[in-house]
Amino acid sequence: MDSILNTVVFPIIRQDMIIPALESLRARTPENFKTIVVCQTVLQPEWLSELYALSDLVILTHLNYGFAQAANLGTRLAPTEFVTIANDDVVFLEGWWEGIAKTFQKYSNVVGVAPMSPKEPGWGYGEPGFRYHSIPDSSPELTELLRDYEKMRTQISSGGLTARERLIEFEQEIDQLMLDQLTEATSLKDLVEKHRGSVIDGIAMWLVVFKREPWVNLGMFDERFVPGGGEDYDSCWRCYHAGYRAIASSLSWVWYYWGRSKDRADGFQRALPLARPQWNKLSTKGFGEEGLYDPDVDVWGRTGERTDPRVFRAPL
Repeated sequence: MDSILNTVVFPIIRQDMIIPALESLRARTPENFKTIVVCQTVLQPEWLSELYALSDLVILTHLNYGFAQAANLGTRLAPTEFVTIANDDVVFLEGWWEGIAKTFQKYSNVVGVAPMSPKEPGWGYGEPGFRYHSIPDSSPELTELLRDYEKMRTQISSGGLTARERLIEFEQEIDQLMLDQLTEATSLKDLVEKHRGSVIDGIAMWLVVFKREPWVNLGMFDERFVPGGGEDYDSCWRCYHAGYRAIASSLSWVWYYWGRSKDRADGFQRALPLARPQWNKLSTKGFGEEGLYDPDVDVWGRTGERTDPRVFRAPL
């Protein structure tokens, strides 16, 4: 185990996303890593056998402990210098790990690095709202879909339409076309080159590679939060006030479906019952005037002087 550099932890509450995620991880990551799946759902036998075959450790919790507690459990068991906490609705793209490693080498005070995603998860990269990154050599079909999608989003936001179902259909079509194109080396290379050279502070933690020791010393995720209910804000706040940074890097790219890790009707099985009631205290702070992560007071009312310079976008 001394030669293993990275442990990838997947907390899951549905069964249909994890196998493709693990397959892409194994296909596009150096061999110096292990995987831990914290399973909080009831898996069909055929899914379970595949999961065992693709994972180094599978933990069947028998209850749904929530994202934070499940992620912390996997982190405690990780025997490596780095630990990656990942949602299962991701597809790892070629070179993702190399970009993460280069970013860590550049900054000594970074505790966590996240990749970029062509399907950008809103505020996590300092820009409110939701949009797709454009691929420089997009096919005509994809270009037209993206244009129509933006028109529909504008109409819905202005009150002109209520067709949320059609918007979701658009997203599914775009997702498939974009993902198919990104598996081609030329498309991914063009995307990387277009956005190369920047890091962004304040990250949505759908996939983050942490330096394990400082992350554990910071207390990891606050287990009182419902998933998506503030653990991102809180973790970034604690990183900054301890003198660290948590950043997204344009040197690394991973496809992220955004939100499909949460159990839905198409998840085949419902998640297990919650182990205990959880807090869900959302922050009323967290953004500066530009929509960037700039907290003065955390969600629990704690204050403190930032020990790191106020950096939002910076060159690599």
